[in-house]
Amino acid sequence: IEHFSKRFPGMTIEDGYRINRAWMQIKFAEGRTMIGHKIGLTSRAMQVSSQIDEPDYGALLDDMLYTCTPGQVLDIPFTDFIAPRVEVELAFILKKELRGPNVTVQQVLEATEYVTPAVEIIDSRIEQFDRHTKAMRKVYDTISDNAANAGIVLGAKRVDPLTT
Repeated sequence: IEHFSKRFPGMTIEDGYRINRAWMQIKFAEGRTMIGHKIGLTSRAMQVSSQIDEPDYGALLDDMLYTCTPGQVLDIPFTDFIAPRVEVELAFILKKELRGPNVTVQQVLEATEYVTPAVEIIDSRIEQFDRHTKAMRKVYDTISDNAANAGIVLGAKRVDPLTT
């Protein structure tokens, strides 16, 4: 679909999250369940290039999770995506909830059951570039698109962050 910011030039980051929440409510009504969160734009360089000063986030849903065993070749249907790309990540599997703007590194480590390597599948349901106006999508377009979240493959190795 075209950029929301093209149709609504006064759009804000908060509007992007409102659109995302409405979309997730549709997914939940269709039977999907939330299994976690994706956090993006965590590096300062990506924040500067996206003209944002904080990370963005989206929901991880049960139908986005692809699992495999060590040595298994995983066949993920390309037809499930529009223009997929992958990023290597670390997944933090939490054993208790974290909330608030002042969460410390120690609190994150204590709330983490384990850390595992992951491959994030990113995709976009919103056009990247408007060929007529030459406008790039804005960060609130990406936020409304669930932070470009499309899938995740979790690794098999589990590491306790407090013992390493």
